[in-house]
Amino acid sequence: MAEKNASAVDGAIRVSGMQFSYDVQDPIFFDFNLDLPAGSRCLLVGANGSGKTTLLKILAGKHMVGGKNVVQVLDRSAFHDTELVCSGDLSYLGGSWSKTAGSAGDIPLQGDFSAEHMIFGVEGIDPFRREKLIDLLDINLQWRMHKVSDGQRRRVQICMGLLHPFKVLLLDEVTVDLDVVARMDLLEFFKEECEQRSYNCICNSYFRRARDMG
Repeated sequence: MAEKNASAVDGAIRVSGMQFSYDVQDPIFFDFNLDLPAGSRCLLVGANGSGKTTLLKILAGKHMVGGKNVVQVLDRSAFHDTELVCSGDLSYLGGSWSKTAGSAGDIPLQGDFSAEHMIFGVEGIDPFRREKLIDLLDINLQWRMHKVSDGQRRRVQICMGLLHPFKVLLLDEVTVDLDVVARMDLLEFFKEECEQRSYNCICNSYFRRARDMG
């Protein structure tokens, strides 16, 4: 399900004739096409194993598919143009509770340190946006990450993933541990980002109704 902002510029995400398979398996995608304008909110719906996560990873540039023009995000190759991710224009937030930090690799969000240490450790952040996200996700900065619940840990992960403004945001089942109120508040935030900034949000997540993305 995709919804378009009427004032948006076309062509934020474009997939043309894509084919993809893992090793010798039958193709997951064959002659697949997708065209989403800026300001779109798109919800991926399908059975387990239908390729939702794979599609998000392809759009995030984590899998090489065909030539440079097959999968384009913001008129750039999703796989070949590394500046997409480095600039923060393209952001992928998956289901793992980890933070990638330079040469240290993945740092699990389960160590004996506070939520404040994790969130305020991200540099170059707009303080207003940071405070808005902390309030939105109802995060207690004194939470110790090795003692919190799965839902609380997920809130910190989501907050860190959204600290930098995005132009295209890909979400892969990040709301599964959140309660209904937190989930709806987060979706309202995404709706505001898309409508006011002409950003794009594509979600493969846990929703009871597809209209939740409306």
